[in-house]
Amino acid sequence: MIEVMNTPHMQTLKLTVAYNGARFKGWQKGNGRTVQSTLIEIIAKALPEASLGKVPEGLEVRLDGAGRTDAGVHAEGQVASAVVPASVDLQLLYETVNRHLPADLALVSLEPAEERFHARYRAQAKTYRYTVVDGPVGNPFLHGRAWRVSEQLDLGRMAAAAKVFIGRHDFSAFTSDRPKPNKERTIHSIDIARTHAAVVGPVEITVRGDGFLWRQVRIMAGAIVAAGTNELSPADIRGILDSRIRAQAPAPAPACGLTLVSVEY
Repeated sequence: MIEVMNTPHMQTLKLTVAYNGARFKGWQKGNGRTVQSTLIEIIAKALPEASLGKVPEGLEVRLDGAGRTDAGVHAEGQVASAVVPASVDLQLLYETVNRHLPADLALVSLEPAEERFHARYRAQAKTYRYTVVDGPVGNPFLHGRAWRVSEQLDLGRMAAAAKVFIGRHDFSAFTSDRPKPNKERTIHSIDIARTHAAVVGPVEITVRGDGFLWRQVRIMAGAIVAAGTNELSPADIRGILDSRIRAQAPAPAPACGLTLVSVEY
């Protein structure tokens, strides 16, 4: 592979990506089929065509994501940054990449960015949505995109529980990320709402924060849903948060219900 160097002959790009995570083993390049590795492979193959032959085949592409979504997690607005030769036409690259992407992955937008732009380190806030289908009737149209809970959820109790997380806290009890020394994060807002649908309207938990630890949103969602089924009270959740002990919190909610909605810069 030919290594890409950040020179005046290069350009930095901001990519917005959407994907159905069911068949991906997360974002991060590694074992198996991942979003990052799939994008890198297709972008590299598209560069010669998008530059009208000025870029040779085999050019190494570095792609940095705003976050490392887990296996099975979806995205509507994942953001990534890349550096490619200045000779690449962005409209041609956008069209060529989308033409070759698999059906469960799409390049939503592609635009030039300032030279020092980095999708991960420049992110100021992220919004996630967790979807739950509750009650006796399921929703086949959300199969693989939501957590199926047979009990009817109490949205008032869920909203009261969600308030416990607002503000800056140490989320040691709500993450599986043991090595990370700083586990303080700020939650700006959590909205609980039932959407209208032709079959069964799901409950959506929308969380916006300055950043999230590994599995933090899924563990928080598990606690909020437990409040909705009257298994946990807001006081219980406050005690778990203050304990900073992972074993005190519920298991993470299933990955299929989580979607990265957007990243703010």
